[in-house]
Amino acid sequence: MCCCGATGAASERAFAFHLLIGPSMPSGAVCPKAVLEPMMCDVYTYLSRDPFTSISLLKYLQSYPQDTESFHVRGEEGEAVLVLLQVAASPYDRETYPGAAFVCFIASDGPNLTRRLLDHVPCGVSVVFKLAAEADRAVVAEGFDLRRTTSFLSFTGSFGAPSLQTDPRLPMTDDPLPQAWSLLEARGYQRDWLMPLLASGHAFVVEDSHGDDVASVCFAFQNHGHIWEVGGLSTRPDRRRQGHAARVVRSAIAELARRGVQGRYVVEETNRPSLQLAQAIGLQHVLTLTHFLASAPCAGEPAVGTIS
Repeated sequence: MCCCGATGAASERAFAFHLLIGPSMPSGAVCPKAVLEPMMCDVYTYLSRDPFTSISLLKYLQSYPQDTESFHVRGEEGEAVLVLLQVAASPYDRETYPGAAFVCFIASDGPNLTRRLLDHVPCGVSVVFKLAAEADRAVVAEGFDLRRTTSFLSFTGSFGAPSLQTDPRLPMTDDPLPQAWSLLEARGYQRDWLMPLLASGHAFVVEDSHGDDVASVCFAFQNHGHIWEVGGLSTRPDRRRQGHAARVVRSAIAELARRGVQGRYVVEETNRPSLQLAQAIGLQHVLTLTHFLASAPCAGEPAVGTIS
């Protein structure tokens, strides 16, 4: 297929390290130099109007240009974009949805636009829809038997909030301590993924440590343009429930806000401790991306079943 247009499983988190860091593209901005086709410029311009909501579409388009296909439509309701990703290209999706052929993302201004986009979803195969809007889910459910599997919640924060202040005892570093690396590697993060981002200034690490003794660690990395994600949170088992995890995440989010970029903290719905942490430090829930597994019927085949 050619290119026409947090914190969950370790394999999905690791995917982010393969991002091609791109420029921020506010509304009206010029397309990246690598984007040559006019339709792709339309896709990027539309998605960049709300990059936080569209971050999944943007990062997959940039990371896997040979394994994605995008479609852009316009109408009275506005605009809409559909991005199809081959499951085989994504480590997380390949592991989580081994029977699926494609992942489908939608960003749309209206239901009629969404209906037009669904004509481009391949039929006769299993598809994973990852949807942020209930309106899109309702339209997709008209033609597909959807089975909900999970969701990922995105949070952000604002510098200056009493609960979001950088702890001066927790320095930002691009040279983590050996024990910090051990904690990260135990969670599935490898040095050859993170070190290039640290070296290029596209990431930093926050450690809660005393000397060489690291209680908790996380890092922040550039997702797309001015959006940075906080991930890799890992705390030693004997130091849990002592506030260390909250300190490193709070400091990372506050540092990003101080730099004038937007922090993003992503948690799978089943990760209760991380959800409680986000609430405890005053992060705001901004977006929920819900996954649905579906069989794509071909022309003349009705979509049967119920939505779970």
